[in-house]
Amino acid sequence: MRRLETFVKIAELKSFTKAAQELYLTQPTVSKQVVDLERYFGVRLIDRTKRNVALTRAGEILAGYGKDFLALRKEMIDAMEAFKGIKKGLIVVGASNIPGIYILPQALKTFREQYDGIQIKLIVSDSKDIMDRMEQGEIDVGFVGAKNETKKIEYKRLVDDTLVIVAPPDYPDSIDPQNLKDYPFIIREQGSGTRNSFQSALKKMGMNQVADLRIVAELTDTEAIKEAVKNGMGISCISQRAVSDDIANGQLKTMTIEGMRNLKRSFYVITRKGRTLLPQVKALTEIIDKRRKYDKA
Repeated sequence: MRRLETFVKIAELKSFTKAAQELYLTQPTVSKQVVDLERYFGVRLIDRTKRNVALTRAGEILAGYGKDFLALRKEMIDAMEAFKGIKKGLIVVGASNIPGIYILPQALKTFREQYDGIQIKLIVSDSKDIMDRMEQGEIDVGFVGAKNETKKIEYKRLVDDTLVIVAPPDYPDSIDPQNLKDYPFIIREQGSGTRNSFQSALKKMGMNQVADLRIVAELTDTEAIKEAVKNGMGISCISQRAVSDDIANGQLKTMTIEGMRNLKRSFYVITRKGRTLLPQVKALTEIIDKRRKYDKA
């Protein structure tokens, strides 16, 4: 099992060194485990060169089965752990940028106060990556700002979010959409819910999505985008939740694009279809739901 886990991690990261670091193993140990697997199956699984790691066809097949097998193993263990109640255990939470930084922390703090025997592992990434991890069984519950309808994921609306165009304080309050391409723009990465929503808004205005913009940077971190805008690097589309304090203290301002209205999107709680929720996960989602209702009130 450990050898298979190591091999799947190498396949995912395309690196012996990174796999060793993530699994807290030495590189010789990682290499030996791969050799042991190759001897067991009697086939070569990885072609090694000085520059990269490439799976053989046999390696690709094993990696696919390995991911499914490890996900099923986790599901089996979780199902058995559920009978012990919610006093202990581990839940893996995945969240896109905004939920992971601005919505979940207080809820996770409350959860820890009530269930101090349960460990929480929080993975913050873009919405697409979180949905992929859910499909692969790597996380127990996710919070994302986009939907990608599949047979494996169930979506439940959590809260609505407003997106705003932010700019340095000396920028104009409003611009014509035809002039948007004249301003340097900082965009979120592919797979981000913020980027998807902004692209949809551009499309409604007849623009060829981000291809029409003067992109100066593509960043994956909301805080990095905020700092870039503050330092005059350009303008960006970002969640109002992330910049409310910066706007209030005058470090940033909102810029209106004429004709671009209702820049809204929703955040969703995602779980695996057909899978019984762990009591720990159910308790967490109930805490988040209570906080949402309290905030509305």
